[in-house]
Amino acid sequence: MDQIWRLKHFLAVAEAGSVQGAARSLNISQPALSKSLRQLEEHLQAALFDRSARGVVLTPMGQVFYRHAREIQSEWDSSVIEISAARDGAQGELRIGMGPTYAVVFMRRVLAQLAREYPNLRVSVRTGVGALLIPALQAGEISLYAGGLGTFEEQPGQGLEEQFLYDQSNCIVVSKNSDLARQDKVTVAELARHPWVILSYDSIAMEKIVGLFRSAGMAPPKTTISTESLSLALELVRQDGFMTSLPRPLVHPNINPELCPLDVSGYEWTIRSGVTYRSSMRSLAPVKTMLATLNQDVARLGFV
Repeated sequence: MDQIWRLKHFLAVAEAGSVQGAARSLNISQPALSKSLRQLEEHLQAALFDRSARGVVLTPMGQVFYRHAREIQSEWDSSVIEISAARDGAQGELRIGMGPTYAVVFMRRVLAQLAREYPNLRVSVRTGVGALLIPALQAGEISLYAGGLGTFEEQPGQGLEEQFLYDQSNCIVVSKNSDLARQDKVTVAELARHPWVILSYDSIAMEKIVGLFRSAGMAPPKTTISTESLSLALELVRQDGFMTSLPRPLVHPNINPELCPLDVSGYEWTIRSGVTYRSSMRSLAPVKTMLATLNQDVARLGFV
């Protein structure tokens, strides 16, 4: 049991980059944390950190141990949740990740449902794109990611499973107050006359926009803002006459009633969307609740 706590201490220091910062996050004293790390290194007979005045970095042995420690921590969390759920309601910590669309469209109901059914469960949420969170899932930093899936031919990775939820279509969007919103069909030439805001993490959309303009014999739009902030992009579209490419769920009238999807020949495209999770989480009651709630919302909003 002591080694499990030392494992938690090791992970906190590795991710904080300093003993002082990790001690604050763990709410223990710095000397106690330093002692715990020394005891872990003595137990493993290996130096896990290079220490300097600027903080700590993992040694090569520490990097190897970090990968295994994350997997052990994930399995430990799964065991705690499963055993406690059978006894008196799920306890422990469930670490999940959600892509930007899931964060806006689904997260509130999912988290509210988990809080109602498992009031003793701590849920830690990270938001971001799959390019960042799938590696975090593979490393054991999170146990579940809701967002884009690979193609049918692509495998989720060792120790991971997928549940497909819906095909997520993507479209070009303007404000309902835009003159383009009143047109049945919109040409590429008309798109070129408006300013664009591009979500920098959406590489597929950027490629599709460039391809759309080139197929019409035109250069891509020049007045372009690139941002990682979905909320900023939405405000620029709603308030300032910009256009962008968005997943259709974000344009649903229950989600963003001020937005209007445009009918642009040759643009609309889809990706598979769903949940990727560690195989050890398959039987956990909170994970089953999440999947059930997501399936209900997908059907309720008409995405299937």
